[in-house]
Amino acid sequence: MPVDGISASELDDLFGSVANELRIAILRELWDQYDEPLSFTELQSRVGVRDSGQFNYHLSVLVPEFVRKTERGYVLTHTGRQTIGAAVSGHFSTEDIEVDSVPAGECMFCGEELTARYEGGDVVVACAACENLITKMPVPPVTVANTPREDLPRVFGRHVLTLAHRLSRGFCKLCHGRVDSTLTVLSDEESVAYRSALDVKFECRACGDRTHLNAGAVVMDHPAVTSFLFDSGIDPREMYPWELLPLLDPETTITSEDPLELELTVRIDDGALKLTLDESANVVAYERQ
Repeated sequence: MPVDGISASELDDLFGSVANELRIAILRELWDQYDEPLSFTELQSRVGVRDSGQFNYHLSVLVPEFVRKTERGYVLTHTGRQTIGAAVSGHFSTEDIEVDSVPAGECMFCGEELTARYEGGDVVVACAACENLITKMPVPPVTVANTPREDLPRVFGRHVLTLAHRLSRGFCKLCHGRVDSTLTVLSDEESVAYRSALDVKFECRACGDRTHLNAGAVVMDHPAVTSFLFDSGIDPREMYPWELLPLLDPETTITSEDPLELELTVRIDDGALKLTLDESANVVAYERQ
């Protein structure tokens, strides 16, 4: 069955390209060279294959998806680096990683303690008291494996913040393709945000992945927002992103339906910041009060 235009046989061919001990050895030798190309003869010698025909066959299977031929020799492509980089890290499977729930701040719904856990490749932050899911985002196994248990909530928070920034800047959290963002407030989309008016859907043009974020998280790295938070004594890097309640629960007003415009009013102490978002959740106007 085709998956977004890619047949099962094509996927099998792609993944099967690296399912070979000799090809993995080729990738590993090129990885060890960083960006320095290796000639055919040098690469063959390092891998330790005497039969040039056999070596040429296995190398050709890796070109051009995983290995690129240049005038100076062979180097890894971006896909090749990602593939072998995940392997040499020693942690690209979640099966041997277990993380018990750890305290992760205060629930924005009920004020009780949140917990964070690592489950099937995702960080899950939830509240046992009110049974609300706060966030669920993918985190690479290597990040978890190399982090002391007591530091996991902080690392999880920063990783979630990084993914939110990546999406808000237009890149897929999985394949790094371009994403389209949409306010769902006037649509039939099921909201997963704190309030339906704050729901923003991201859909990748390349892989089709869908992610929903709170509009406050989407605008978090806008200069008007970061300066307002900083002047209010708040550094998002030093706290869990899900605890930024003034930003995640602002006043909302639909100021226009066609075209759709949503106004957010973020209040902290005696100050306020008004943001106007278009239908793609881009900030088109702002005013500090």
